Amino acid sequence: MAMWRRSAAPRSWGVLLALLAPGKASAQEDGVGPLAGFEAARTGEPPRVDGRLDEPTWSQVPVFSRFHQNFPTFGAPPSEHTEVRVLYDDSNLYVGVRCLDSQPQSINTQLGRRDQLPASDVVRVMIDSLHDRRNGVVFALSAGGTQEDARITHDTQVDPAWDGDWEGATTLDERGWSAELRIPLRLLRFPLAEEQRWGLHVRRQIARTHEQLDSVPLPREVNALVSRFTELRSLRRLDPPRQLTLVPYLASRVALRPGLEQGPRVWEPSLDVGVDVQAHLSSDLSLSLTINPDFAQVEADQLLVNLSRTEAYFPEKRPFFLDGLELFSPVVVDSDLAEQTLFYTRRIGLELPLLGAAKFRGSVGERVQVGVLDAVVAGVANPSGQQEVPDSRLRFHPLRPLHFAPNSSLPASVGPPTNFFASVARVQLGELGTVGATATLATPLSSECHMGVREEGCTPTGGRSAGVDLALRSPSGDYTLAAQLSGSQVTGGPAGGTRLSDGTLLRDRDAGFGLHVTGGKIGGEPWRVRVSYAHTSPRLNLNPTGYQPLQNEQALRLEPEYVRMDLAGLPEAAVGLRLSSRWSTDARTLPLGSSVSAVVRAVFPDSTSGDCDAGVEVGMRSLREVEGAGVAFERPAFGFAGCSISTDASRPLSVEGLVYVERLLSAYSPRWLSTQYVTLDATWRPLPRLQTSLGAAYDNTFEGPRWLSTGEDGVHRFGELTPRFLTLTLRQLVVLSPTLTLQAYAQLFSGFGRYARFTEMAAGPGSVLRLTELRPTSVDEDPSFQTTALNLNLVLRWQYALGSTLYVVYARSQEVTPAPGEPVTLTLWPRGLSRGAATDSLMMKLSYAW
Repeated sequence: MAMWRRSAAPRSWGVLLALLAPGKASAQEDGVGPLAGFEAARTGEPPRVDGRLDEPTWSQVPVFSRFHQNFPTFGAPPSEHTEVRVLYDDSNLYVGVRCLDSQPQSINTQLGRRDQLPASDVVRVMIDSLHDRRNGVVFALSAGGTQEDARITHDTQVDPAWDGDWEGATTLDERGWSAELRIPLRLLRFPLAEEQRWGLHVRRQIARTHEQLDSVPLPREVNALVSRFTELRSLRRLDPPRQLTLVPYLASRVALRPGLEQGPRVWEPSLDVGVDVQAHLSSDLSLSLTINPDFAQVEADQLLVNLSRTEAYFPEKRPFFLDGLELFSPVVVDSDLAEQTLFYTRRIGLELPLLGAAKFRGSVGERVQVGVLDAVVAGVANPSGQQEVPDSRLRFHPLRPLHFAPNSSLPASVGPPTNFFASVARVQLGELGTVGATATLATPLSSECHMGVREEGCTPTGGRSAGVDLALRSPSGDYTLAAQLSGSQVTGGPAGGTRLSDGTLLRDRDAGFGLHVTGGKIGGEPWRVRVSYAHTSPRLNLNPTGYQPLQNEQALRLEPEYVRMDLAGLPEAAVGLRLSSRWSTDARTLPLGSSVSAVVRAVFPDSTSGDCDAGVEVGMRSLREVEGAGVAFERPAFGFAGCSISTDASRPLSVEGLVYVERLLSAYSPRWLSTQYVTLDATWRPLPRLQTSLGAAYDNTFEGPRWLSTGEDGVHRFGELTPRFLTLTLRQLVVLSPTLTLQAYAQLFSGFGRYARFTEMAAGPGSVLRLTELRPTSVDEDPSFQTTALNLNLVLRWQYALGSTLYVVYARSQEVTPAPGEPVTLTLWPRGLSRGAATDSLMMKLSYAW
């Protein structure tokens, strides 16, 4: 499916942490002169975390109030006064932030669920406890009491997936609002020393004025964050904590799924027990274990129809894998080039249930970060196989000892148990950057492809991969260089090998290599430029443990850009070019296409942002269109244009939208615009405790000739495909309290694809198949398709104690497609959805932290 992959600038951690600016100091509320840096005070009486800051111990703490305005007016004095106080004891760090406000009735107290901070008045506390000026953690608290946290790596890269158990509370009064945070020291990594010196940064956001006030001057055009933190002093006699946390869980579920042979639906109760263990071996090292984890509370993946010849990418959402994921992530991430991710955690549990996993991570010494992850997946086949009468018997299965369910809930056949392993080490090169190494393994633990149903001559396939990486940056952060060199080797597989979509044959012990490098001037004004190159050899295969959608391809891209801050009333404006070319990496070095586009983007004073681009792609060929044939198939050249906009998210109603169009530059286009892709998302916040988001996406694309089949005579057959897709999404959030939320998610997906003008041509491996050489033909059966699907999730989340949670989840998945022999209805109306096969489930999961 043709999809425009650019998007409007999101209001995310990355954007919020990038908008940094200097300002002037303010006087303190009590008249004491402002501090140049943060000073912490030890307390023998821990304060109550209630947001009031009225205990006597808070009045004896040195006060920091030197805040600077970064946005919307660079360097202007803050419109409101802010004070910060820091306390500590042997177990916790306490931060109190007093936010005076001349219009307290206008303070935005919009609520959100944990880790989904609304656009409201917010304070963020950022801590670099190692004082390495590259890594840190962020603790955010809104005026309504919603919490969010994140981890910062490589000075500016923010990972919002990190989670920590900490407390926060807020109160409002006639002079403003206050935020109080209790951060356990076990969440922070720091060395053993008589006196600690940490980096600390505090940011305040005022929703109604769009101001961002920072505790240190950080110009927006500078590509730096952690390296500019103010110093936190006077932390004495702190011992790195050691703690063991056990979080057992019990999950009870009942499902109503489609019966066999159009029979009545079948009830399937199940029970799972498991445990999560986290051991803080030191302030720098931690060990995490999960046994029989359950992730039913995680939101379902977006429904889509993938018409490309590459694998779709889905983001990780499971808490165990999200924690510390940034350490295993590549230093070079660019989905527009040949992506090469050595460890893609969604591989784990994709086809078989996750039996258990262990993760070890942290720092060895002052400059070495290490991480090791090992996971085992194993499934159990229905011992009865598929039969007309469901098998409701309960049996103990050694491969899933903590899962209790009837045999009818088990699949007819499963793949072999597999062990996934990943290890990474990264050494910090002072303040210049890091150098690292990664190794991964996917090892089948059985010689059978399918247990229960053995396939003759089938051999499980595994793989191993390794890579080294380098990330460098100048002291200012304006100049960066990142590179990754990787290699892979196939283990096992069919005796005759596996044929890839471009015709490459992969056999046991085949090896390949890849390279990805990007660098340039990415900060400062006015000129910036980035150069990127990626190379994947024909036999590079990172997919057993990683994500590599393309092989046998190399690409070169140049991106010059002119950027100005505070230009003609705009906080930020930029215009740039993007030029790229692609070739194959086999002996042919075949050109695969080139593109050039112009990009314009801007941020407006009211926090609205937008961008537009337009360009052409020419000379395109696909090595994967004709599956496994080794034929380069010519694709029509096209021109494109698109614009996106995102309005101020702090207002009661905010909107994000995108419009993208293409026009084929050939006689194959039956209409003036070959592609029309439109998205519109609106979020309404009528009350602080209520948020409703509605989204719609429409895709009407002329794909041109697409491969259908290859006959025994070597003739390839094609049909011109015109698909249309419509997606409607609803997200409803009700915040009963900062620890009790109800969230609903619904997605309706409908689409069809119409084939016409069937053509054919004979072409052997290594040849180029041109569009003008296709000759008309006919097919016996119309390959057009239509599908409609519905996903529903309703999640009640109650954090009844720190680290302890109760989930109640209802889920429904339903899909309908034409039955064999039934005519395809080319409509986006979800006809027959009520008759489609549906699975309903209700689950309750209770966990308790010890």
